[in-house]
Amino acid sequence: MADKFCVYCGLTKDAQEFSLEHIWPDALGGDFLEDFWKSDDICQKCNSMSGVFVDGAFIKSWMGASERAHGAREYLSLNSPSKGAFPLHYMGPLPDFETRPGEVVEFWMGPCGEQILHFRSEDKEALWASYAGGDPRKGSKKARWGRAYILLRSSDEFWNLVALSSFKHHFKGARYIANADFPEEWTAFEKPDPSDPVQGDDLKVLQAFIDKTHKREDIRAAVNVPYDLGNRFLAKVALAAGYQMLGKKFLETDYAKQLRFAFREADAVKRRNSKVRGAGYLQPSPMDAMSEVFAWPGAWVLLIIPVSGTLSLNVVTPAGKLMTILISDDTGLIAGIEKEAQDGLVWLTIPALGEAVGPMPLPDYLAHQLKNISVPALAALEAKRIDPASLPPRRIADGEG
Repeated sequence: MADKFCVYCGLTKDAQEFSLEHIWPDALGGDFLEDFWKSDDICQKCNSMSGVFVDGAFIKSWMGASERAHGAREYLSLNSPSKGAFPLHYMGPLPDFETRPGEVVEFWMGPCGEQILHFRSEDKEALWASYAGGDPRKGSKKARWGRAYILLRSSDEFWNLVALSSFKHHFKGARYIANADFPEEWTAFEKPDPSDPVQGDDLKVLQAFIDKTHKREDIRAAVNVPYDLGNRFLAKVALAAGYQMLGKKFLETDYAKQLRFAFREADAVKRRNSKVRGAGYLQPSPMDAMSEVFAWPGAWVLLIIPVSGTLSLNVVTPAGKLMTILISDDTGLIAGIEKEAQDGLVWLTIPALGEAVGPMPLPDYLAHQLKNISVPALAALEAKRIDPASLPPRRIADGEG
């Protein structure tokens, strides 16, 4: 079988070693995007490395988890609440509660303030301290998923069904529910068993947590956020997008080699030496003034913009945060891009809706956002958003809110 060239590592390998890579990750809506954001020119080894250490570092960060939940409420189904999966808010590990030896307990929150405690095995490497859920590679599914308990707070059936559906979707291993009945057909759930030694210990932690909240005492969560959050991820996406748009010659440029270094180098200190130009999640972007116009509720907005002999990738998060990275400054290559791309291209993907649109010309997108014209594909997405006022009130069962 013929050999192929891997965009990510730059090596030529047997074609059997290659697999389909979602350049923009599935967890952020990549599965709904068109083929530009997918590639089979990535070897399986690079695909796996990227998924765990690069995409995963951003997706599973505290801020990545928060972004995934932002705006999702606008796409809830009023008629089928149990079919929706609302992303949970990750709050971090709880260091002040004593767990079983070798375990940690994490705190998550649901769409109506539901409190979720997740017990799992502790990580052996500090690398995973910033990953929600810890090391995704460890052991069996049972060891990886651990045990999760949810405290429902709403007295409204709609919100409880949304919460239970979201809980069930997120924790695919052992699951328990702590303070309410659940639909009989949801056989994945179990009532906690105080006579079980493991669950008995869990329930002691759960009761201590409940006692602290009832006393309105602070619940301290330990959150670790890398200083360069998103930078490595952006370098990977920019490298692949540059290849998709500019071809293999792009990979031979000095700047593309810098992108590859910034993406593949595991040492964060060494990555600081890259010559990549841009702004990750925690840095101000030169495009920040435009973020409000670019943003779309609940969507990841991807913009590739040629300007003044450069080509840049701009990512607008669901919360409206803008990240920017230079793809290329090779004027010769950029001059050869297709005419349709010369004014910039835009893609939107909305994970909560399961839909994406694009590519579309950047001028058309901006004109729609400024209400100068109506783009049919965007108008169709707008029609699927619900008015938050139409949702049932999020009545808190204990009268706290």
